[in-house]
Amino acid sequence: MSALAGELIHATALVISDRGIIITGASGSGKSSIANALIDRASASAQYATLISDDQCLLQAVSGRLLCTTPETLRGGLEVRGSGLHQVAFEPRAVIHLLVHLVEPAQAPRMHENTIAELQGVAITQLKLPAGEVESACRSIEAWLFKPEWKK
Repeated sequence: MSALAGELIHATALVISDRGIIITGASGSGKSSIANALIDRASASAQYATLISDDQCLLQAVSGRLLCTTPETLRGGLEVRGSGLHQVAFEPRAVIHLLVHLVEPAQAPRMHENTIAELQGVAITQLKLPAGEVESACRSIEAWLFKPEWKK
């Protein structure tokens, strides 16, 4: 498969522990801010976390898994709104396990609805979270990653 095969999408992706997360949403919805906050929070609790790509992600289906690769021109750059692009540690590619889609707050469900999305023909769990709510999004993503779902 060539380096350019796949789909380039407007998104931000990161790895926390051994889980790849891709965040989609409109410009200014908080994708970079959420990724930056999640990386800082993981670092503060001695967990591994790093950026894959900010603003654009190249997605490919490889052996039934969704692989995200950083475009060469964006490697190691993370936007901090109002401050510009900053150099950060990054992984050039990782398998994605979770799609976080930022939506208008009125469209975000109160509880996770076990939604599955399909990217490059690969089924992946999707969380729809309110745009612009960084702290709330971080808590939701961390809960999905590290806390078992409550069952009565």
